[in-house]
Amino acid sequence: MSLRVTDGIRHLAENGLNLWAVFACSSLPPTIAEPMRDAGIAVGDYSRLVVVGHGGRGMWEALGRFGFRTDDPVDFFSTHLVQQMIGDYLDDARSQIIYPGRGPGVPLIRLGEAAGWSRPSPIGPGIHPEYGLWFAYRVAFLTDAPLLETEKLSPLRPCDTCEGRPCLGGCPAGAVRWPVDFQLQPCLGYRLAHESPCADRCLARLACPVAPQHRYSDEQIGYHYRHSLPSLRRYWMSTGNLGNPQSG
Repeated sequence: MSLRVTDGIRHLAENGLNLWAVFACSSLPPTIAEPMRDAGIAVGDYSRLVVVGHGGRGMWEALGRFGFRTDDPVDFFSTHLVQQMIGDYLDDARSQIIYPGRGPGVPLIRLGEAAGWSRPSPIGPGIHPEYGLWFAYRVAFLTDAPLLETEKLSPLRPCDTCEGRPCLGGCPAGAVRWPVDFQLQPCLGYRLAHESPCADRCLARLACPVAPQHRYSDEQIGYHYRHSLPSLRRYWMSTGNLGNPQSG
């Protein structure tokens, strides 16, 4: 990898986007390539697929310095940094950002598992071997830049050696199961109920003992969970749950 690309990756990391994975488009497994093709994403027209994420608190701190400039500041900040990297460090190589903006066509969880970032966890989202549940996918883009593929890793899953698994008892909706059988409907029903304690946080996630040093601030946790509520409510209604969700 050239020094210039290395500098670009370092620039992203200094602004909180500290997870980086590169895949060769020609060798993507069908479980990753086919959903993108079905969504009209021209994955075969580029040589590389890059996924950028963040682990820990650094992204939120960098976003605070950058400023909340739009209605969707996290996506704006993340795509701004990636566009800047493409221009300044990848010699403006032909590229296309496909996430955020292309909905479910980009199988982020499968990409995270392929990159070694994520293993299945009882609460639904994957768990990272270093950052635990405190990580997220921020940007995915296609490019013709000659980037080195990321070494494929198979990390251990922290859940397998967790004593007591406090996430199970931490979920008041009973949605968290073991080994991995997360129940979405009870979770949504409880979260969307009037004055739900889960409206702006996930109590099961907060109960997880893995990587507490990387836990998001209360401000960031509240932002992400409140920001997701409108789309979750639309999904709830679309599945035929026309009444008000009830807790208890």
